[in-house]
Amino acid sequence: MRLEELAQRLEVAGDQLARAGATISVIDPGARALGADFDGALGAAGRELHRVLAMALSARGRETVAHGGRLAETGQALRRAAASYRAVDEEAS
Repeated sequence: MRLEELAQRLEVAGDQLARAGATISVIDPGARALGADFDGALGAAGRELHRVLAMALSARGRETVAHGGRLAETGQALRRAAASYRAVDEEAS
């Protein structure tokens, strides 16, 4: 595999990962699925569980977007390195 091909793959993977991170919150089942609509201690526990779940999903989404960005940046850096290698090869020819 050539450096350009690897750079392209990294950029595409980074973009896909960033898009996935931006939509991770859609897997939240909602507070009702965790019993938040019940009265008393059970409902309070369900609401607290949902609050923690929502915070965790939000954090994982942000992390996924950030990792996707870094992966895409790595692809761009590899593309620049490949261009530098080509320039050196052309100067040597």
